[in-house]
Amino acid sequence: MKTPRLLLACAVASCAAALRAEVQIERVLLPDAAPSSFAIGLPGGIAFCFDPVRGGLSYAWTGGFVDLAPARPGMGKFIAPAKLGGPVVHRETGAAPLRRGDPARVPAVVFSGYTLRGDAIEFRTTVDGVPVREEIRARADGAALVRRIFVAGDTDAKWWHVTDGRVATELKRDADGAFVIEVPLTGGAK
Repeated sequence: MKTPRLLLACAVASCAAALRAEVQIERVLLPDAAPSSFAIGLPGGIAFCFDPVRGGLSYAWTGGFVDLAPARPGMGKFIAPAKLGGPVVHRETGAAPLRRGDPARVPAVVFSGYTLRGDAIEFRTTVDGVPVREEIRARADGAALVRRIFVAGDTDAKWWHVTDGRVATELKRDADGAFVIEVPLTGGAK
Protein backbone atom coordinates (compact mmCIF):
# COMPACT_ATOMS: atom_id res chain seq x y z
CA MET A 1 0.00 0.00 0.00
CA LYS A 2 1.27 3.49 -0.87
CA THR A 3 1.95 5.94 1.91
CA PRO A 4 0.09 9.29 2.02
CA ARG A 5 3.32 11.17 1.17
CA LEU A 6 3.89 9.04 -1.90
CA LEU A 7 0.29 9.57 -3.00
CA LEU A 8 0.67 13.32 -2.52
CA ALA A 9 3.93 13.35 -4.52
CA CYS A 10 2.25 11.42 -7.34
CA ALA A 11 -0.69 13.84 -7.35
CA VAL A 12 1.61 16.89 -7.49
CA ALA A 13 3.63 15.35 -10.34
CA SER A 14 0.44 14.59 -12.26
CA CYS A 15 -0.82 18.15 -11.82
CA ALA A 16 2.53 19.62 -12.95
CA ALA A 17 2.51 17.45 -16.08
CA ALA A 18 -1.07 18.47 -16.85
CA LEU A 19 -0.19 22.17 -16.51
CA ARG A 20 2.69 21.84 -18.98
CA ALA A 21 0.26 20.38 -21.52
CA GLU A 22 -1.66 23.67 -21.66
CA VAL A 23 -0.86 27.16 -22.88
CA GLN A 24 0.79 29.36 -20.25
CA ILE A 25 0.49 33.13 -20.38
CA GLU A 26 2.08 35.95 -18.39
CA ARG A 27 2.06 39.67 -19.02
CA VAL A 28 5.41 40.49 -17.53
CA LEU A 29 8.57 42.50 -18.11
CA LEU A 30 10.64 40.48 -20.61
CA PRO A 31 14.18 41.05 -21.92
CA ASP A 32 14.41 43.11 -25.13
CA ALA A 33 10.62 43.60 -25.25
CA ALA A 34 8.03 46.34 -24.83
CA PRO A 35 6.65 46.57 -21.27
CA SER A 36 3.18 45.47 -22.43
CA SER A 37 4.40 42.21 -24.01
CA PHE A 38 3.07 38.75 -23.29
CA ALA A 39 5.15 35.64 -22.55
CA ILE A 40 3.36 32.62 -24.01
CA GLY A 41 4.38 29.03 -23.24
CA LEU A 42 3.04 26.33 -25.54
CA PRO A 43 2.93 22.59 -24.89
CA GLY A 44 6.22 20.93 -25.78
CA GLY A 45 8.58 23.58 -24.40
CA ILE A 46 8.16 26.26 -27.08
CA ALA A 47 7.59 29.81 -25.88
CA PHE A 48 7.41 33.24 -27.44
CA CYS A 49 7.08 36.95 -26.75
CA PHE A 50 4.11 38.72 -28.37
CA ASP A 51 4.11 42.52 -28.51
CA PRO A 52 0.54 43.88 -28.70
CA VAL A 53 1.76 47.37 -29.67
CA ARG A 54 3.47 46.03 -32.82
CA GLY A 55 0.80 43.38 -33.25
CA GLY A 56 3.42 40.69 -33.71
CA LEU A 57 5.77 38.06 -32.42
CA SER A 58 9.02 39.56 -31.09
CA TYR A 59 11.02 36.40 -30.45
CA ALA A 60 10.70 32.70 -29.63
CA TRP A 61 12.71 30.39 -27.40
CA THR A 62 12.79 26.71 -26.59
CA GLY A 63 13.33 24.86 -23.34
CA GLY A 64 11.11 26.13 -20.56
CA PHE A 65 8.69 28.97 -19.92
CA VAL A 66 9.93 31.93 -17.84
CA ASP A 67 11.35 32.40 -14.37
CA LEU A 68 9.18 35.16 -12.91
CA ALA A 69 11.28 35.73 -9.75
CA PRO A 70 13.38 38.62 -11.17
CA ALA A 71 10.24 40.43 -12.38
CA ARG A 72 8.33 39.91 -9.13
CA PRO A 73 11.00 40.06 -6.42
CA GLY A 74 8.90 41.44 -3.57
CA MET A 75 8.61 44.78 -1.84
CA GLY A 76 11.63 47.07 -1.91
CA LYS A 77 13.68 44.93 -4.28
CA PHE A 78 14.87 45.79 -7.79
CA ILE A 79 12.62 44.59 -10.61
CA ALA A 80 14.38 42.98 -13.58
CA PRO A 81 13.03 41.23 -16.67
CA ALA A 82 11.83 37.66 -16.22
CA LYS A 83 14.41 35.05 -17.26
CA LEU A 84 13.67 33.04 -20.38
CA GLY A 85 13.62 29.27 -19.91
CA GLY A 86 15.97 28.61 -22.83
CA PRO A 87 17.81 30.11 -25.79
CA VAL A 88 16.17 32.52 -28.25
CA VAL A 89 15.87 30.68 -31.57
CA HIS A 90 13.95 33.24 -33.64
CA ARG A 91 13.70 37.04 -33.54
CA GLU A 92 11.58 39.59 -35.44
CA THR A 93 12.05 43.34 -35.15
CA GLY A 94 10.52 46.40 -36.71
CA ALA A 95 7.21 48.20 -36.51
CA ALA A 96 3.89 46.46 -37.26
CA PRO A 97 4.91 43.31 -39.18
CA LEU A 98 1.44 42.71 -40.66
CA ARG A 99 0.68 45.28 -43.36
CA ARG A 100 -2.17 45.86 -45.78
CA GLY A 101 -1.63 47.22 -49.31
CA ASP A 102 1.73 48.99 -49.32
CA PRO A 103 4.44 47.01 -47.47
CA ALA A 104 6.48 50.20 -46.90
CA ARG A 105 3.67 51.96 -45.00
CA VAL A 106 3.47 51.29 -41.25
CA PRO A 107 -0.19 50.75 -40.32
CA ALA A 108 -2.12 51.70 -37.20
CA VAL A 109 -2.36 48.58 -35.02
CA VAL A 110 -4.84 48.33 -32.13
CA PHE A 111 -4.75 45.34 -29.78
CA SER A 112 -8.20 44.12 -28.73
CA GLY A 113 -7.59 40.91 -26.75
CA TYR A 114 -6.75 37.23 -26.80
CA THR A 115 -8.38 33.83 -26.35
CA LEU A 116 -6.75 30.58 -25.24
CA ARG A 117 -7.46 27.75 -27.69
CA GLY A 118 -6.34 24.45 -26.09
CA ASP A 119 -2.80 24.11 -27.48
CA ALA A 120 -2.78 27.57 -29.11
CA ILE A 121 -3.50 31.22 -28.43
CA GLU A 122 -5.44 33.64 -30.61
CA PHE A 123 -4.62 37.36 -30.56
CA ARG A 124 -7.07 39.94 -31.90
CA THR A 125 -6.01 43.28 -33.38
CA THR A 126 -7.12 45.73 -35.99
CA VAL A 127 -4.71 46.78 -38.73
CA ASP A 128 -5.78 50.12 -40.20
CA GLY A 129 -9.28 49.39 -38.86
CA VAL A 130 -9.52 45.89 -40.39
CA PRO A 131 -10.21 43.13 -37.79
CA VAL A 132 -7.43 40.51 -37.63
CA ARG A 133 -7.23 37.25 -35.65
CA GLU A 134 -3.86 35.50 -35.34
CA GLU A 135 -3.73 31.96 -33.98
CA ILE A 136 -0.28 30.74 -32.92
CA ARG A 137 0.57 27.12 -32.05
CA ALA A 138 3.55 24.80 -32.18
CA ARG A 139 3.83 22.58 -35.24
CA ALA A 140 3.26 18.90 -34.34
CA ASP A 141 6.98 18.07 -34.67
CA GLY A 142 7.98 21.04 -32.47
CA ALA A 143 10.33 22.46 -35.12
CA ALA A 144 8.26 25.58 -35.87
CA LEU A 145 5.54 27.93 -34.75
CA VAL A 146 2.52 28.02 -37.06
CA ARG A 147 0.81 31.39 -37.31
CA ARG A 148 -2.64 31.38 -38.94
CA ILE A 149 -3.88 34.90 -39.67
CA PHE A 150 -7.53 35.55 -40.47
CA VAL A 151 -8.52 38.93 -41.90
CA ALA A 152 -12.24 39.72 -41.78
CA GLY A 153 -13.93 40.79 -45.01
CA ASP A 154 -10.84 42.11 -46.77
CA THR A 155 -10.36 39.72 -49.67
CA ASP A 156 -9.09 42.16 -52.32
CA ALA A 157 -6.13 43.82 -50.63
CA LYS A 158 -2.62 42.40 -50.65
CA TRP A 159 -1.25 41.62 -47.18
CA TRP A 160 2.43 41.54 -46.26
CA HIS A 161 4.71 40.30 -43.49
CA VAL A 162 7.48 42.86 -42.96
CA THR A 163 10.36 42.61 -40.47
CA ASP A 164 13.68 44.44 -40.26
CA GLY A 165 16.52 42.81 -42.20
CA ARG A 166 14.28 40.63 -44.37
CA VAL A 167 12.54 41.10 -47.70
CA ALA A 168 8.82 41.88 -47.35
CA THR A 169 6.79 38.71 -47.98
CA GLU A 170 3.40 38.85 -49.68
CA LEU A 171 1.01 36.58 -47.81
CA LYS A 172 -1.16 34.10 -49.72
CA ARG A 173 -4.40 32.58 -48.41
CA ASP A 174 -4.75 28.85 -47.81
CA ALA A 175 -7.90 26.80 -48.52
CA ASP A 176 -9.48 28.06 -45.26
CA GLY A 177 -8.84 31.69 -46.19
CA ALA A 178 -6.05 32.13 -43.63
CA PHE A 179 -2.58 33.48 -44.20
CA VAL A 180 -0.06 31.00 -42.80
CA ILE A 181 3.45 31.86 -41.60
CA GLU A 182 5.73 29.10 -40.34
CA VAL A 183 8.48 30.26 -37.98
CA PRO A 184 11.36 27.74 -37.89
CA LEU A 185 12.81 27.22 -34.42
CA THR A 186 16.00 25.39 -35.25
CA GLY A 187 18.29 27.96 -36.82
CA GLY A 188 19.25 30.06 -33.80
CA ALA A 189 18.32 33.70 -33.17
CA LYS A 190 18.11 35.75 -36.32
